[in-house]
Amino acid sequence: MSQLSPADADAVTRMQKRIAALERLLITHGIAVPDDHTLSGGSGTLDFPELDFSDRPQKQVTALAARSALEDFEHIARTITELWGKDGFDEYLARLIVDERGTRKGFTMDAMEELLLLARLARARKALYGMGFDRPPRDAWKELPEAERRSARAPAG
Repeated sequence: MSQLSPADADAVTRMQKRIAALERLLITHGIAVPDDHTLSGGSGTLDFPELDFSDRPQKQVTALAARSALEDFEHIARTITELWGKDGFDEYLARLIVDERGTRKGFTMDAMEELLLLARLARARKALYGMGFDRPPRDAWKELPEAERRSARAPAG
């Protein structure tokens, strides 16, 4: 047997470490690791029947033609889009959901469900932004007067 060059010896060492890591991973997931002597049919490959690396058939991607029920009411959909996240959105949505005039025909059940979903999303959005999720992260230490006084008195390092 010929002597390995230092570069080849390093490559073999790295490969052995990778194989050991793979074996630990397999054992962690409860997959039996075959002995070095267990080769499948002399083909030179280890036999891991639990692992299936064969190509799975690709699912055919089909276009989905989904349309919102509110899209049937173009002027309402446009106004909702323009007002989203702005003052007046909640009031506009409330006027759509509750007919105060009594002269409107009303929305289909699908359109009403979408309006109610938008109302819930708007409330959740407002709650998150009210908790400060819309503001950039801040340094709380700089905002505390006591921290400012202490840092001003601290000797320069």
